[in-house]
Amino acid sequence: MKSIKNSFAPLAAASGLALLLSSAAFAAPQPQNTEYHYRADRISTQGEITAMSREGDQYKVVLNHGSYAYFVPMATIRDRDIRIGAVVRIGGVVNGDTVNADFIAFPGEPTYTSDPTYRGVPFGSNGWLSGTVMSVNRRLNFVTIRDDASGVPVKVDVRTMDTKHSVNVWRTRAGDHISVNGSWENRDTFDAARVQY
Repeated sequence: MKSIKNSFAPLAAASGLALLLSSAAFAAPQPQNTEYHYRADRISTQGEITAMSREGDQYKVVLNHGSYAYFVPMATIRDRDIRIGAVVRIGGVVNGDTVNADFIAFPGEPTYTSDPTYRGVPFGSNGWLSGTVMSVNRRLNFVTIRDDASGVPVKVDVRTMDTKHSVNVWRTRAGDHISVNGSWENRDTFDAARVQY
């Protein structure tokens, strides 16, 4: 009888350890803010302000690249100087030809180079992939970017891109920041439908 009890001792200890570890996961602080979860309609882009107007409690901002109008709440500006000619990074949710912004950053701020609300596009999903251009290969019709979220190089296939509503990707240079709307062809290639700065 003792030999049977002893054979269950390691199993009981392992089960107890697994239960302890799983309860620790539930005890860990969980994110309360849903803006930090992946959203397919979320964009993070940078550019120079070429036009702006005040509309109620927000600014309508147009950047020198792309075709969206960004609606930025005055509360997100705080005491910073927003004006035509300023270079900014704006993050928000795409709604047709407009973006409802909830994030803005200026050069010199830590969040200008790394939008804290940006999440990479999970494999098998579509959405906005943001990153820094590493190289451009016009002959093979792709651009390689370093994804902002993971730091991993991603090949962006631009053969089926909507050229009417996208920037001219052949004018991008290493170091430029772009946002690409599309979906995964495979684990290292992202199929671009639309490209914005």
